[in-house]
Amino acid sequence: MSGNVMHSLVRAVVLDEPINLGPDVIELARLNKVLLHVLRVANHDGELRVSQEDGLRRIINIVAEVEDALGGIEHAFIKLIKPITYVPADVDILVKGSQVPLATLRLSTLGYRVLVHEPYTITLVKNGVNVDLYTHPSAANLVYIRGEELLNSRVEANFNGVRVTSINENYEVALTVLHAIYKEGIVTLNDSATVLKWLNDDSLKLCARLKCIHALGLTLNAMLLSIEGQLRLPYKLPMGYWAVKLLGRVIGNTQYTPSILQGIRRINDPRFMIQLVDRITRISY
Repeated sequence: MSGNVMHSLVRAVVLDEPINLGPDVIELARLNKVLLHVLRVANHDGELRVSQEDGLRRIINIVAEVEDALGGIEHAFIKLIKPITYVPADVDILVKGSQVPLATLRLSTLGYRVLVHEPYTITLVKNGVNVDLYTHPSAANLVYIRGEELLNSRVEANFNGVRVTSINENYEVALTVLHAIYKEGIVTLNDSATVLKWLNDDSLKLCARLKCIHALGLTLNAMLLSIEGQLRLPYKLPMGYWAVKLLGRVIGNTQYTPSILQGIRRINDPRFMIQLVDRITRISY
């Protein structure tokens, strides 16, 4: 993959510069979760654009329905509102722990079906779209940031014309780098561009307080190195490095260490090996 292609893609996403679309650009944009943004910037019409716009409308409808259903419940949509136009693969919502059963019940009455029930996450599905209810963001059942920390930053926000409860931009920056480095172990252009566009003194101080400055640096440096042609986004952290980083974060903070037992129990989950193979072989998320 030419470094010039990556450079042009970064400029299209960060600066909204027009870009010539070819199969290589489209595939790279898809892997980096910025395809719709690039199609709009290029003013591209056709089946691919229609498919992406339809996908976004489907997510918008789900978000509107869920926001209405969770009225009176302490919640916040996360990893949803960004300075990048994209089609989320699923819908993620933080919910106060004691209110998760009520949130699940309300969504169930609307036709959402429970797929997975884990210590810190319940995954429901409707019309092919997954809705994840989190008490704490976690990876392999290891908590990397407390849910209440994020819920305390709630704001009213706009998602494509739908008023929703979300987290503020500073916390979204911090969560973006935490999710990329500690949860997925993969940095996409969507991640890097979100951080670059929203980073300011307050979000920098927040990352310092949450002890994720190094993760912030990795996220931004990945974009820089990709422009220089030294690596390609999405950038996947080496498996061993990712595991050490995650364990180090959990062990190094007493707020997260109670989740270690849940992480150990995860090894006995029948899905563990399948998920491990997927993590080893995938190139994006």
